[in-house]
Amino acid sequence: MVLCTAGCTVSLAPAYRIIKESHEVRFVPGQIPELRVLSIYTLENYGNGDLSSIDVILPNVKSYGLKALLIKVNGREASPVERSAEPATEEATRFRVPLDPAWNQKQRRDLVIEYAFAVPEDSGMNIALSSTSFHVISRGWIPWLQPPTHVLSPSPASPGRIAYAVQVPADFLLLVPGKPTGRARTGVEVKHLFELRESDPAPFIVAGRYVDSCSNDRGCGAAFWALEPLKGDRARAEEEIASAWNILQKNFGPLEKDNLVPHIVQSPGERHIGDDVPSAVPFFGGVMVNSPAISLGADNEDFLELVTRALAGNWFGVRIYSPNSNVGMTEGLSDYAVIVVDEARHGDSARSSRILKLLNEYDSACKGAVEKPLVAVTMRDPVEQRRIALAKAPLFFIAMEDTYGEASVRKGLAQVVSLLRGQEVGYQDIRAAIENVTNKDLAPIFRTWLYKPGIPAEFREKYQSAGAGKN
Repeated sequence: MVLCTAGCTVSLAPAYRIIKESHEVRFVPGQIPELRVLSIYTLENYGNGDLSSIDVILPNVKSYGLKALLIKVNGREASPVERSAEPATEEATRFRVPLDPAWNQKQRRDLVIEYAFAVPEDSGMNIALSSTSFHVISRGWIPWLQPPTHVLSPSPASPGRIAYAVQVPADFLLLVPGKPTGRARTGVEVKHLFELRESDPAPFIVAGRYVDSCSNDRGCGAAFWALEPLKGDRARAEEEIASAWNILQKNFGPLEKDNLVPHIVQSPGERHIGDDVPSAVPFFGGVMVNSPAISLGADNEDFLELVTRALAGNWFGVRIYSPNSNVGMTEGLSDYAVIVVDEARHGDSARSSRILKLLNEYDSACKGAVEKPLVAVTMRDPVEQRRIALAKAPLFFIAMEDTYGEASVRKGLAQVVSLLRGQEVGYQDIRAAIENVTNKDLAPIFRTWLYKPGIPAEFREKYQSAGAGKN
């Protein structure tokens, strides 16, 4: 029944499909800059009954500064009702759009959704707007159409190709996914046209009046987009970042067929929580860094460590992502990947040194909180419990390497990234992939590390004894 529901011409449950989809984004500079979004859909009811409404998830006011929301169905304005009791995430709000008259079987409806972003009240580095640059790199900034509430109703998948346009000042550099299909200049602005395909990552935009370190004809291992000249040895930084990128690709697979040059881009936002702390977040093919990070200097070791960890997030957080922001499945995998990079550069001693450092961090963190099972810790937990999980999670993946071999674990993770790209991935997906590679039952090690507190004694003894021997 489920297979037929997904594939039949007429569904056995209420259902609709997206026949055509397009998105237009325009940046409007000014004292309070805005980002205007226009999404247009042609929908078809192929289910077993009429529909009186559809649900859509939109970015919320607190995280995105959403305003001027307008929804039209077949050219008539609709009055969406916020369903605050059913949020999708902390950054999203679910709305119910009434359909009057009811949407009959086999009929099509045109849906238009418009809104604008202003400077958010409270956001991380996933969105930032200034007069000279902006970016939106989260998954939740464009509409997300929801299936009817019937248990067998399938999600309305997007068509294989989506028209996508971004209009920015003519002197802005621009990074977006998709295949370029043209551009048109209107006064001091340029509209860039793209086509998003099924294989492309989720839509994102990075744009601004940046200085591009790779603006000349030389081949670059990494590109820096900064709002001001970078301090430090940029050539060394480029070499280090390119090296990390290549190691990540070798161990966890390329992000796409074309050779991506990683971009390190300065965030324009100065309103983020913890602005005085150097920070970096990944987007597909690059990393956003804040001004305190830039001020460290391009060749600073702390800066390069920060960027390397965020680069790993391209695989574990962007290409695949975690349900409910599970700490071990996002930050934990990225920290583990940094160990892989360090080992490739400096050998087993660097690997052991990082493991011992994480063990010490775990012990220190446990003095300030009661440990929760690793499987249950999310980014919404108190910082004290997240600190424990952030130290333990990469050690869990190291323990799997010790038991089943580095090559097997990394091959399994590469399969997850390749086969489940763009999807939510949990611990069970990773377990299935590594079991497929090793033909071993991973239940015991998953049970020990994910559901029980503490670090197994044999693991601790192995690395602490090695550390003591060096001393």
